[in-house]
Amino acid sequence: KSTPIKQPSRRFGTLSIPQPEAAPEKKSAGFSFFGGNKAAKVDDGIPVLSRFTQNKDGSLTGIVSNAKGYRNGTKITTSPVRKGVKAGQVVKTSSGSQYRLE
Repeated sequence: KSTPIKQPSRRFGTLSIPQPEAAPEKKSAGFSFFGGNKAAKVDDGIPVLSRFTQNKDGSLTGIVSNAKGYRNGTKITTSPVRKGVKAGQVVKTSSGSQYRLE
């Protein structure tokens, strides 16, 4: 007669392994068919220039917000930046100012 082979007992569950702390994940702005859920606002202290156009000399004219020395909604013209800038970029003017373009 043979004796049954004893199987190791199995345990079920979750084992928690400590992980080094990582930078917090940025949450997605989500999706909306009607534009009600625009991209999350960035609060990095860089002034925002919206509804801008680039002039022949390379300067930008647009509506500024979050800028020291200007009221939100003031129309300004910057010193020149490189040609061909697009919304979503952060640009640095020839005088050293930075603007986030929307």
